Amino acid sequence: MKNRDVKFFIKIYDVKNSKSFIIKFTKFSFHIVLGFISSLIISIILFFILSLKSAFIYIENLTLKRQNQKLKRYIDQMQEEMETIKLRIDSLFDITNNVRILAGISPLSSDIRNFGIGGYISKGDSITAVNLEIENLKKILEFELQDVKKVKKIIEDKNEEIRRIPSIIPTAGIVVSNFGYRNDPFTGEYKMHEGIDISAPTGTPVYASADGIVIFTGYKEGYGLEVEISHQNGIITRYAHLSRILVSPGQKIKRGEIIGKVGSTGKSTGSHLHYEVIINGRPVNPLNYIILSDVVYD
Repeated sequence: MKNRDVKFFIKIYDVKNSKSFIIKFTKFSFHIVLGFISSLIISIILFFILSLKSAFIYIENLTLKRQNQKLKRYIDQMQEEMETIKLRIDSLFDITNNVRILAGISPLSSDIRNFGIGGYISKGDSITAVNLEIENLKKILEFELQDVKKVKKIIEDKNEEIRRIPSIIPTAGIVVSNFGYRNDPFTGEYKMHEGIDISAPTGTPVYASADGIVIFTGYKEGYGLEVEISHQNGIITRYAHLSRILVSPGQKIKRGEIIGKVGSTGKSTGSHLHYEVIINGRPVNPLNYIILSDVVYD
């Protein structure tokens, strides 16, 4: 008997009906059925694996889609916030320029502020665009910060320079003798009066007319007790005929600070303050620097 005629039997029992069935296979047909069943099982397993993989891919794509949507909303929000920040920076730039003008400094153009920033952005690369925009904003903010510091320094220097100008009346009184030629009250000789005389009661406070450093205190022939203050830039002020001196050489003085008291020491006809402004060794009219609303004339 040929191999393909060898028979296989599968006996199936029907317990309920007490019957049995016999299925006969030749060796060849059994191999065919077995191959078919194996192929079917493999196909089912492959289909399950592919279905599971597809399900994973779908879930992953869905997750990525949601993440992309969330990221897009975040990027849109960031761009809106950056637009707001840019508007505020522009306002700050305008304010700084206004301060520059008030301080006598030339304003800056927006081209100077934006110089050297920017870069190539590929289409659709939103994250790169946002990151580059953030870097640009950082550069602009750093520029603004440095510019504000520079303007502040210039204003402070100018303010210090202004505060060193002797622009206030040094005591509360009445100007009884101006700067210029006059008849000397003692000799009657027509000669130069190198300051102004401010009549005031003895003990009236005498104030520094500007910021500076005390360079002399003591008694001088003709001037009596006096204080001299250097205000830099070649400017010196002299306060003479004092009854008291309240400062010491080397002491830093602020405008409006009390440095002594009015008196009549030295060559004087009565209680008053002799006040001089000397620039580069030459006496000048103090009234050219004093705020006129503070001056009272006899």
